[in-house]
Amino acid sequence: MLIAAGLILPNGESKIFFADGPEQEKKIIEETMELLRKYREEPIIIWYSGFDIPFFVSRAIKNGLDVSDIYDFRIIDLCKLVQENLKFASNKLDEVSKFLGIKKNLIVTGKDVQKLYLKAIKGNRKAREEIVEHCIDDLKALKEIFRKLEKYVDKWMK
Repeated sequence: MLIAAGLILPNGESKIFFADGPEQEKKIIEETMELLRKYREEPIIIWYSGFDIPFFVSRAIKNGLDVSDIYDFRIIDLCKLVQENLKFASNKLDEVSKFLGIKKNLIVTGKDVQKLYLKAIKGNRKAREEIVEHCIDDLKALKEIFRKLEKYVDKWMK
C-alpha cells in the first residue's frame, strides 16, 4: 500500500501525506493529486518515476480513483537522467547524494519503512515520525540534487 507521499511545493514548503492506517490510503492519494493538480504548470521532479508513478497509479486504481491526468504533467525523473548521462558507482538516491556532497540520513532508509509502518499503525509515534523524517530527508536530497544538476537537465531532456 501507499504509506506516505511527499512533495516540496514551489514556495519550498514540504508537504507529507501519511496514512495512519490502510483505510487512509485513498485519502492520501486524493490529497496528493489535489495538490499536484493545483501546481500542474510546475514540473514534477522525481527520483525513479519508473517505480513511483506506476505504483501510485496502481494504488489509485485499486482505490477506485482516476489519476490518469498524472501523465499530463511534466515529469523530470532525475534518476533516469543521471543513469543516462552520468557515470556513478550507483544510481540510488542515497549514493548519488553522497557523491554530490549532499548530507543524507542513512540511519533510516527506504528498506526500514515497512517495518516502521507496522509499528506506527499500532500507535508507535516515534516510528511514524521516523517515516515522515525519512520522506522529508529524501525530498531535501532530491531538491539539492536538482539544484546541482539544474544547468544540465533541460539539455539532457532534449
